[in-house]
Amino acid sequence: MKSLKLKTTFISLLLAVIIANAQSDSSKANKPVIINGKKIKITIDTKETHDKNKNTEIIIKDDTLKIGHVPEKNKESNKKKVEKKHKKESKNEPKVKSHWFAFDWGLNFLEYNKTLDMPENYKELDLDNGKGCEFNLRIFEQEVSLVKNNMSLVYGVGVDWNNYRFKNNVDLLKDSSILKYTLNTNIDYKKNKLVSNYLTVPILIKMKFGKSKKNDSFKIAFGPQIGYLLNSYQKRKWESNGKQKTKVKGDYNIDELRIGYSLYLGSNDINFYFRYFPESTFKKDKGPNVNTACVGIVFRGF
Repeated sequence: MKSLKLKTTFISLLLAVIIANAQSDSSKANKPVIINGKKIKITIDTKETHDKNKNTEIIIKDDTLKIGHVPEKNKESNKKKVEKKHKKESKNEPKVKSHWFAFDWGLNFLEYNKTLDMPENYKELDLDNGKGCEFNLRIFEQEVSLVKNNMSLVYGVGVDWNNYRFKNNVDLLKDSSILKYTLNTNIDYKKNKLVSNYLTVPILIKMKFGKSKKNDSFKIAFGPQIGYLLNSYQKRKWESNGKQKTKVKGDYNIDELRIGYSLYLGSNDINFYFRYFPESTFKKDKGPNVNTACVGIVFRGF
């Protein structure tokens, strides 16, 4: 028994060397290799590599062992393995994710009757559109998975600044019962804007389409953003014997509580947002009946 094992081992090693030599020598590729030993005969008939229907034959005494080519792995099986891997990765993703310090930056507009013009009785307050901006700092957000990580609930807290850049040299009168202003004919302001600053709480439904990986899918999120007014002020800059500037804090009849609606969309690192506030920016009957709209770019994703 022991002798048979040694012989089998020797034959296997010898066979490996012969096959290697046979494959490297193309002139001998179609000729059988015969080894005669004591009580053992080995015949190796190597075929051309493209003839896949033929097999190598090994004859030991009267027994024949046929060795065929190893078939390729089933592609369908591989596909299922990949799908299982993605499902496993999806299951391993945390149900609750936290994000710190992302922000949106864009342009800020006041809309009246589907135009960007102010009402007639506030015509001097027309904005220099394209220069007023919104900066929305999303300090902290949490994302809770709802449906297989393809749909989630996003909520958090942040701070939102709206800058309304005036065309004309207007001076707003702070803390007046109705928003009032005067035209300053003595100074040509280089920058003249009204700024409102809100504490915000966004509540969004987020959906992902396409691949399951974080940065490979198209994303969309929408929902309300509740804001509470922290402060407001008018900031002006001009030149007169050097650079001059003033910052006057006041009420200016801006509505203290507001609800806007946000839409985020994008993929990878390219993301955009649109935000609209359907209620008037100013208190009812105490200022122009105009609505704030913003559009811009999302930084650090959503």
